[in-house]
Amino acid sequence: MLPKAMPGQRFDYSGERQRHEKLVGRAELLARLDQLLVIGEGDRWVVITGGPGMGKSAILAAWLARRQAAGVTVPHHFIRRGQYDWDDPAQLVGSLVAQLEGGFAALCEPEADARMHPAARLARMLSRVSEHELAARGERLVVLIDGLDEYDPPAKAPPGDPLTAFLPHVLPAGVSLLCASRPHHPYVASLAARDGEFVQIDLDDPASAADNEATVRAFWEGAAGPLGLDPHDREDDRFLDEAVARALGNVQHAVQLRKQLAALGPEQRRAARHRLEDIPRGLEALIAQAWERIAVAPIVVDGVGILCAAREALSLDELGAVAGWTGQAERQAFVRGAMELLVETQRPDGTREYRMHHDMIRAHIARVIGSAALSAHHRSLARRLASWPCSPEASSRRYTLRHAVIHRVEAGDRADAWRLAADVSLLEARCRELGVDEAEADVTRLAMRCRMSGDEALGQRADDLARALARESHWLRAAPEATAALVWNRLRRSGWGASDLDALRVPDGVDFLRVRHTATRESPALVRDLVGHTAGVKACVVTPDGRRVVSASHDKTLKVWDLETGRALASSRVKIAVRAFAPTSLPRGTGSGTCPV
Repeated sequence: MLPKAMPGQRFDYSGERQRHEKLVGRAELLARLDQLLVIGEGDRWVVITGGPGMGKSAILAAWLARRQAAGVTVPHHFIRRGQYDWDDPAQLVGSLVAQLEGGFAALCEPEADARMHPAARLARMLSRVSEHELAARGERLVVLIDGLDEYDPPAKAPPGDPLTAFLPHVLPAGVSLLCASRPHHPYVASLAARDGEFVQIDLDDPASAADNEATVRAFWEGAAGPLGLDPHDREDDRFLDEAVARALGNVQHAVQLRKQLAALGPEQRRAARHRLEDIPRGLEALIAQAWERIAVAPIVVDGVGILCAAREALSLDELGAVAGWTGQAERQAFVRGAMELLVETQRPDGTREYRMHHDMIRAHIARVIGSAALSAHHRSLARRLASWPCSPEASSRRYTLRHAVIHRVEAGDRADAWRLAADVSLLEARCRELGVDEAEADVTRLAMRCRMSGDEALGQRADDLARALARESHWLRAAPEATAALVWNRLRRSGWGASDLDALRVPDGVDFLRVRHTATRESPALVRDLVGHTAGVKACVVTPDGRRVVSASHDKTLKVWDLETGRALASSRVKIAVRAFAPTSLPRGTGSGTCPV
């Protein structure tokens, strides 16, 4: 029986959107997006680019709000580095599919095999919407994805186009993509190389300078009242002009400066309006000034450093546990001192959590506090928030499964990272709840770090474990409860002896048939099995870039596979004989419905 993909779960971006929607004027740019994506003909890849803080997310959030207010379905996703699951291709696609099902009530996703590649799953759903809904109504659909540059491919991802992890190469008729990224990012180039028209709107282009400045000015005019500023007052008017000029068209500069002023009392705010030379020019200088001002408090330096190292937003209880705070006074002092650099959001259960307001803030603070301090924070996070066995509490368990190994890797504790990577109970939980690809990627990162630090022996053992996970991935997706048997026997067959296998921490009481003698006719070049055909595989061929394989089967289908993950990218039923695709020079299958590579 094939493992079924989990039903799609929508992500809640209400807080993220509310933070951005009010920051936009840009009427002409929004009208241009309407012309490209709603009014004009053709299917397009439209990408808005711009440096940190230029307002890319605000534009997308505002356009999305306008379309939804008109009753239009716009499946959307906001990728945020460090936010749990927000850059996971399977979760990303699952959320988009769930939104498509909700927007088109007549359509329901066909049963999806968990082995199906996320991009193939999205392509199939978009094709069904195109064929059954858009064509009949003469309508168009836009898929919106923000933060492509924040997608963090796994360490073992091949070079090339990382967006193939979740985006189809070809858009079905009537479907367009609207996204945002930093400029000059390789992901932008990968979109330009895809089939279909590519349109880039660059906010850093000199032609956008006037619109950028007008947007910043509109923001300050809206903030003047709440801050007690009077645009008709000469001093206040000079301050607003200088604040707009020194932002250099950067919306985030305006947001950060407003937060600084809002934190001051009325008298201090009035005094600040007369020190125009104190307004830093540009976002980077503003962040540096803010950090110098608040870094005098050790509790702020420690807490913000932990958030820089954390892999997702933390609650005050979690932050306090890592920092060693003993009471509410310390938590309140941290929030008061650091809030201008933070964003407060809420979890589904209402718990407040905190993360850095902007990735550029994270980068600046990480650079200032240094790698030794970051490593110490990773070590504290590993010990106090990502230990195993872990608390059964949902958020604690989630954080541990996701980050226990990588925190130890980042801390330089390679031996402890290996101890957990080889813990079969943790490995099984990760395969069951996160997927074998996630587990394999973590072990691969560990192997890379070990080799970079000169520990070749540990690097080789981690490599062996990663290869075992890849080799058994088709079974681990279907039966994660068999992790101990599958991994133990695979490593035994690869040549591990008794002392090596002792490193696998198999829980007490777990019994399974164990390989005693390692005789095998299997080629050591075999990496993984590609499982999905329902009849024998007649032939297969690898694409010239070495990243895909096409298989032909007696079940009268051709399948395209991703060699990195072993998942099917596409499947097509053919009417002609399979022999037509099987020249004698191609490798032959075993007739089992499996294509070994």
